[in-house]
Amino acid sequence: MKGMILNQALSYKTKRYQKDNNKLRSSIPYNEAVQIGIVFSNDTHEKSLKAEQLVAKYRADNKQIKVVAYDRNVQVKHLPFESFSNKDINFWGSFINQSINQFAETSFDFLICLDNPPSKIIQNLIAKSKAKCRVGISASMEVPDNLFELIIQTANDMNLVDSIYSYTKNIR
Repeated sequence: MKGMILNQALSYKTKRYQKDNNKLRSSIPYNEAVQIGIVFSNDTHEKSLKAEQLVAKYRADNKQIKVVAYDRNVQVKHLPFESFSNKDINFWGSFINQSINQFAETSFDFLICLDNPPSKIIQNLIAKSKAKCRVGISASMEVPDNLFELIIQTANDMNLVDSIYSYTKNIR
């Protein structure tokens, strides 16, 4: 019952954040970008490795990177990234973890989501975000309209890191 109410609260808040924050979006060229955020669900070791590879590529370009991982079931232990879980969200779907609220309030030049599709909790975080350009992977019917400014479709997950890096780097 609590999960059902939380999902409804998250859906409502996500729609409200999208409406409130959509006017804030305006992408900048990659070479002018300073801050990049990455968010993903900590559900497989492979996804954690992809996040690490992406961080390495952006750091090589002297970008400031902030990564948060959502621990659904804490499948991957000892992540090198900050993480949050259901206990960091109250009954009404608001984040009570201050570092997650700060992440959402950061004006990232790019915010990249590695989930396909993102969970309701990650959708809420993305919609709340003040990022200039939100990047997602291959939108499905489960993702609300206008959640991402850039959607990347890849033939397989093996090319995911290279595809995300290539597309964001080529934004002019």
